[in-house]
Amino acid sequence: MKEITACPICESTENYTYLESRNFRINEQPFDVKQCKVCTLRYTSPLPGPDEIGEYYATENYISHTGTKKGLINTLFHTVRFITLRQKQRLIKSIVKGKKHLDIGAGNGVFLEFMQKKGWEVSGIELDDESRKAIESKLKLTIAKTVQENNEQEEYDVITMWHVLEHVYDLKTDILAIKNKLKADGKLVIAVPNCASYDEERYQAFWSAYDLPIHLYHFRPKNIAELFAQFDMEVVAIKPMKFDAFWISLESEKYKNGNKNSLGVYLRGFYYGLISNLKAKNGAYSSQIYILQKK
Repeated sequence: MKEITACPICESTENYTYLESRNFRINEQPFDVKQCKVCTLRYTSPLPGPDEIGEYYATENYISHTGTKKGLINTLFHTVRFITLRQKQRLIKSIVKGKKHLDIGAGNGVFLEFMQKKGWEVSGIELDDESRKAIESKLKLTIAKTVQENNEQEEYDVITMWHVLEHVYDLKTDILAIKNKLKADGKLVIAVPNCASYDEERYQAFWSAYDLPIHLYHFRPKNIAELFAQFDMEVVAIKPMKFDAFWISLESEKYKNGNKNSLGVYLRGFYYGLISNLKAKNGAYSSQIYILQKK
């Protein structure tokens, strides 16, 4: 474990413990969420090393990389995911002219497969060995393990990162590499949880989108803007991910009630997810999509 002493965005060493929480899905291990006193970014400390973090993903409850539909929440997740695939594809189609697409953090390849079937020229990056091999076998693609190992010489019309940026260890190194792979008029599309949302305010240490320790950073809109400004990139639009409020609130209710699966937990999760969406304005939804471009 390593204590994080400098802010990953502004590098200030002035910080305070915003809250104390723990890993809810595996071992109840305690972790803190620090907040930078200068730029207000929140980040996890201490952190397991890159070679140790894998054990915190090793659970069927981490479902973005698996196809399991066991249990009500998993079933809901996969049902909603297929609804959102079309929404994501339509969004991307509306903001770029070409069809060369790179998906970073491809998971089990569902989005890549959907885009490929819609006629896009797709490439992917996936760190997990098992997931990467499964995508390569199914889609007949060569999937790089990291951004740096993606050796395609052409630049991309659009690069997507769906709930990936918060997992990236070498944050600034990877952002620079990503920028260099983007066409001059290309778009970078990033989705991350928003710790300036109503559901974070309600659940605090039980807020499932903190997902300690695998979420290394906890962004607000100003943090995204300030981070990418360092690379001469700007946020040109912010879009809500309204389904995420329900998912995050459901998981948060479970954590708050000792991981119990009960009708009351599901009803409260749905209710507070709805309240979160109703209270939110652009910039304050539970999860948000940031569309960025080079200045």
